[in-house]
Amino acid sequence: MNISFLYTLQANEVLFKPYIDKYLKDLPVTVSHHTNERLLQKAMEDGLTEQVASDVQKTITEIAASNADIIICTCSTIGDLAEKTPYISAKVIRVDRPMAEAAIQHNNILVLAALSSTLKPTVALLHSVNTKGKTSKHLEQSTAQRKKQPFIQTELVPKAWPYYFAGNTEMYARTIAAHINAVKTKPDIVVLAQASMAPATLYCNKSSFEILTSPELCLRYLAEAVKLHA
Repeated sequence: MNISFLYTLQANEVLFKPYIDKYLKDLPVTVSHHTNERLLQKAMEDGLTEQVASDVQKTITEIAASNADIIICTCSTIGDLAEKTPYISAKVIRVDRPMAEAAIQHNNILVLAALSSTLKPTVALLHSVNTKGKTSKHLEQSTAQRKKQPFIQTELVPKAWPYYFAGNTEMYARTIAAHINAVKTKPDIVVLAQASMAPATLYCNKSSFEILTSPELCLRYLAEAVKLHA
């Protein structure tokens, strides 16, 4: 099985490596990596316009043409656009979909993001996953239909993103962790909307809520999918 990862930040390839090694190392897969930082830059500058959608889907189509069986879009901002790429045989999965599947099992969800452009797509995904009463076309597992929508709160972590943009990933993670440690509400679960936020958990205090990160849950899903098809 050929699995391709699309990154919109070069640093995320390094971020994903330990998860790929942990979950896919001994499985019969070939992994390839593709980076296009311009996709996120344009989405941040212009929003999710038709041109941005066209650029995203063109990139996905090109990756699919390299015999990819599964394409993981590691950017939550453009993930929905990537999944909607037409006329390809590869399965495209946004990295935060397995995380969303896990999150909606809870009633009170707090979504944190370092980029404001990520909040709306993440909330839309949570609502979408929650309302599906049948097997998702993206994940081969059933999602039990809930009786009511979960309560979803969102917060932007201020001052974090400039650290990441400057390459200071430790301060980026520490800033996010400080925000998590200061949460005054009582969510059942905290969702870190961006894959790049995952290392923040290393600096978090013990709390009453679980913290979900997309790299871990996505790679765990991939490992299970590969084993099922082996």
